[in-house]
Amino acid sequence: MKEKIYTIPVNEAYDKDCECPLCELEKQLEYEAVEYALGAAMMEPDFRIESNEKGYCNRHFKQMFDAHNKLSLALVLETHLIELRKKLDGLEKAVNTAAAGKSGLFKRNTAAETAAEDISAVFGKVECECMICQKINSTTKHYIDVLLYLWATEEEFRAKFERSKGVCLKHFKILCEAAPKHIKSDAGKFIAALAAKEKKELERIQEDIHRFTLKFDYRYNDMEWGTAQDAPLRTIEKISGYITPYDDKEKN
Repeated sequence: MKEKIYTIPVNEAYDKDCECPLCELEKQLEYEAVEYALGAAMMEPDFRIESNEKGYCNRHFKQMFDAHNKLSLALVLETHLIELRKKLDGLEKAVNTAAAGKSGLFKRNTAAETAAEDISAVFGKVECECMICQKINSTTKHYIDVLLYLWATEEEFRAKFERSKGVCLKHFKILCEAAPKHIKSDAGKFIAALAAKEKKELERIQEDIHRFTLKFDYRYNDMEWGTAQDAPLRTIEKISGYITPYDDKEKN
């Protein structure tokens, strides 16, 4: 299989022993995006303007906090807060109208309902406009296009696909939705192959999680763990995508 620059990440992800190669790609994208947001991006005015406007979701704020670059994080937070305060100032008229209990005679909503809707629209948008999430989602769409292209055109990649452990259910759904758009003539075959792969891999992981539960029964003390010792983590990743393991150690 002759590799091109844009096919290398997908091929390398399928060389790994993991529950979902697309999750492996997203994990790397996420790490790089956090490092970039707290590093090189600090010196790029265009990025800072967009970062100030959009901010980050709770998950990625936490990862930025855990990265221990507190000065960069504080600068990001300070300028983002300035933009959030501007947004709140822009709602002042609606809030004051609500406080006064005013409402037009023929308006369907009360002033309080209108203010609540305006606040929800503005801050609901803030909540879902995470810079890192958008970067991951955009690049993952590209990786999905490449994956489908490789499956449809490269026998060697199809062999890798068959040797893999499938994908998580989130990416199973996304791949099935994308196939008819990108590999029209082969979409049905791809979906069938992917569904068969998922069925087999879900059966495998259920056997692992069952063995894990048996190991807590004294009657199975002598039973080997096999591949079941990390079954809860891998099962969650198979169902809903990769997670950041919980760490209860106090962070500085």
